[in-house]
This record gives sequence, C-alpha cells and structure tokens, in this order.
Amino acid sequence: MSLQGLVDGTATSLDGARALYGQPVPASGLPSTGGLQSLKTDLAASVDTVPASWGGRGGEGYKLAGGHGVAALDNAVGADRGVGPQVVTASNESRDGRSGMNNVVSDTRAGVHAIAPSTDTPAGKTVLVNHLEGQLDRAKDLLTRSEQRNIALANMIRAAGGGYGARPMGGGGMPMGGGMGMPGGMGGGSPMSAFGGAGGLGGLFTPIVKAGLTGRSSSGRSGAAKGIPGMPGLDRPGLANETRLQKYTRRLSRAITAAFPEITDIGGYRPDSMKWHPNGLALDVMIPQWDTPAGKALGDRVVQFVQAHAQELGFAHALWRQAQHNPDGSSTPMGDRGDANQNHFNHVHIASIGGGYDGY
Repeated sequence: MSLQGLVDGTATSLDGARALYGQPVPASGLPSTGGLQSLKTDLAASVDTVPASWGGRGGEGYKLAGGHGVAALDNAVGADRGVGPQVVTASNESRDGRSGMNNVVSDTRAGVHAIAPSTDTPAGKTVLVNHLEGQLDRAKDLLTRSEQRNIALANMIRAAGGGYGARPMGGGGMPMGGGMGMPGGMGGGSPMSAFGGAGGLGGLFTPIVKAGLTGRSSSGRSGAAKGIPGMPGLDRPGLANETRLQKYTRRLSRAITAAFPEITDIGGYRPDSMKWHPNGLALDVMIPQWDTPAGKALGDRVVQFVQAHAQELGFAHALWRQAQHNPDGSSTPMGDRGDANQNHFNHVHIASIGGGYDGY
C-alpha cells in the first residue's frame, strides 16, 4: 500500500466511525409522564366519587376496575420517571461520542499536515504510519467504549421500565443490529464496522507523497496478541498487581482499567478467610465517591460491564451494595455485615472462574 493510500484509508475509516454517532439530538426525558400523571389523578378522583345511589355490584365493579387502572397508571408513571433520565444520558453519550470522534479527526489531520514535509525520508514515513495507527487505535477504543456504555444504558432502561408491564427485551439489552441504539441516529451496524465502511473525509488530508510501504498496515499495532480477545486494554497490565492472579482475574482487571479511566485503584491478591483473594480469583474495584449518586452509578456500570462480557472475561460473580450479581444478570440480596466495606458499598468485589496462572 502506498503512503497516500494509507492516509486515504485512515480518512475513510474515521469518517465511517464518526458517521455512526449521527447528529446530536437534545433530550429532556419522556413527554408522556405529565399526561399519565394527570390521567391517573382524574381516574382516582372518578373512582372516589362513585355515586352512592349506584346499587348492586355496579359500583363495586367500577371501583375495582378503576383501582386497577390507577395502579397501572402509577406503574407507568414510575417507569417513565425511571426511563426518562436514562434517555437523557443516552442522548448525552451520543453527543459526547461524536465530539470525541471529532477530536480524533482533528488531531489526525493536524498530525498529517505537520509530518507531511518529512515523508521523503524513511524516518518521516515511519512517524506518519505510527501517527495514523495511533489515531485508529483511539477511534477503536472510543467506539468500543461507546458500545459498552450503550449496553449498560440498555440494561438500566430495561430495569427502569419494568413498571410498563411489557414483555422483556431479549438478548440481554437493546437490539444492537440496527446500530448503537441511542438517540441521534446512531445507526449502521456494529460500531466496529466503521473500519470497513465507505465515505471519506473529503479534503481533510492534503495529498503528500506516493511512496511504497512494505510490511506495514494501518492495523498493525492495534491487533490483539495471540490468545487475547479483541477488547481494548487486554494486551497490557491493569491497575491490579497481577502477581498471583489467575488468567481470567487478570483479564477482568485489564478490561475494567481500560473501560473506566475514573477508577484508580483495584486490589487483587491478599490473605483472607475466603478462597477468592488468596487463590487469585477476585478483585476489589474501589469506587471513588462511593457514597454519592455518581459513585453508585459508576459501581452499577462496572457490574453491568462485566455481566455483558462475562464469557470472554471469565466473570463468575460480583458483590456490590449488599447483593450478589451473577453472569446471567440476576442478583440476590445479602445479609447486613455491619459496615460499608463488608457490605461492599465502597467497592465492587468481582470474582473470576480462574483459568490457571499461565496465558491470557
């Protein structure tokens, strides 16, 4: 591939990646909530004022049916109030993702223009190739993180929408086949399909030189090492000290470190009366500001992330906020152990299936 072809291919990939996010669409919650609340109020008032002159079972039947209607509307209002904020969050994620991809495009263009004058030398060509590969890595990481957050948001919306009484969505979340499922037209298939898409950045990159390149490709650095699943971060150590950690525990640490930059501390091996930490089977993912709504939301996202990738990460179970969370998405309450640490409010305890101490 020529150097110019590599630049053009990078432009096409980044253009396809950015197009996945669509145009930002403002969201302010669900407009149905107010109307449902008014309808519930009116129906409740009607039920309470059934004429005393109604005889037989007519009045009783009306009150019973009306009561069921009030309860159903109450559930729908509650579900609206739970889903609405998640819709706003999804819209913001779409906006922020597009903004991040715009930054990648801008940085790529600036780098190409800066490096172009030196591409008549082997060293200059190498610098340009490395720059393009690094920008493709950034784009892939951004798309993967967006998809992971989309899965987490889908799970939260599904949980919040339980009050609607509709059939649950299959497959563990929102359908992914039509795009990322967020407001703003984020369509077009899996986010990673951007790196084979059509389009182009139309003049963003100045043609520089037609020189042959051998033994290099635009995906050379970003390919996963042999035996490592294609998830960001699994080819480098995570926050947890990997000494005495088993294979899948290391994977969990690496994946969480890559997916959640706001997390700065993950514990691993330590002596304990239970088998998990001493045998390298568990992590303690410390949650910053755990006693705030933001901290709780972060811990929830961590749990949803490892559940969504349970198979490739070897996830066994998580303990978070006095409950055990399982790979199938179910959870079981736990008894009170006396403090925030023992009840797993300040950290998410994540256990793996092990896999031995060799390999990835």
